[in-house]
Parts: sequence; C-alpha cells; structure tokens
Amino acid sequence: MHTHQKDNSFKEEIIKFSNENPENEVCGLVCYKNEKIYFEKVKNQSNDPDMFLIHPMDFLNKKINKELLAVFHSHVNAKEEPSEYDIKNAKNCLCPFLIYSTVSEKFSLFDMPNFERDEKGVIKLKEAIND
Repeated sequence: MHTHQKDNSFKEEIIKFSNENPENEVCGLVCYKNEKIYFEKVKNQSNDPDMFLIHPMDFLNKKINKELLAVFHSHVNAKEEPSEYDIKNAKNCLCPFLIYSTVSEKFSLFDMPNFERDEKGVIKLKEAIND
C-alpha cells in the first residue's frame, strides 16, 4: 500500500485522447520532470489510420531535454500488445513504447533495460498503468 499521493491524471488524459479518435491511432510523448509524469499530445503525421508517425523534432526536443519517458500511441483495431513494428521502432529509438488499446481498454508498456529513460519514472509509469 502506497502512502504517497499519486497523480495519474496523465493516464486519464491518454484514455480520453484515444477515445476521442476511435478510427485513427493517436500519439504523444509521456514525459517525466521533477518526479512527475505528464503527457504531451503530438500530431500523428501518418495518413494510415492504423499507424502513427511522430515528427522527429517533437521526439528529439524531449529526448535531448532528458524528459522523454515513453512514446505513446493507441491501437484502434488491436489489443494493447506491441506489434513487431512497434518493437522494432522502440528498439531503434531506444525508448519505451506505451500503448493503449481502445479495443481492450488496457495499457501495455514495452521496455528494455538498455533503453535511455529515467528508471524511477518507468517504475512510476508501470505502477500507474497497472492501477
């Protein structure tokens, strides 16, 4: 049992954002600053409703500032498990991928030990999505 207060508003924001666009994948950046997780919506640059593409500058700005915790996108026609394409892209950018499925209404986090991210932030993120 945790005695500290948790701020999971980012989680609700992600769910709301995903459900507002049930036909198209949405995407964003899950960030960590001053021991708080926050979510930043990013325009999906892809024309394919089942794909997402984040502008490199959006990604790099957060990555360079060391605030990027995970790349987020929704799955609109599949469960929350990462696709082979998701896994390949997460490995290429050395960053965890957080996925929310509007089908199963569940989250999944694909993470590996060699990814460049804040360990404490990832622990908080895992706690939040499993709440």
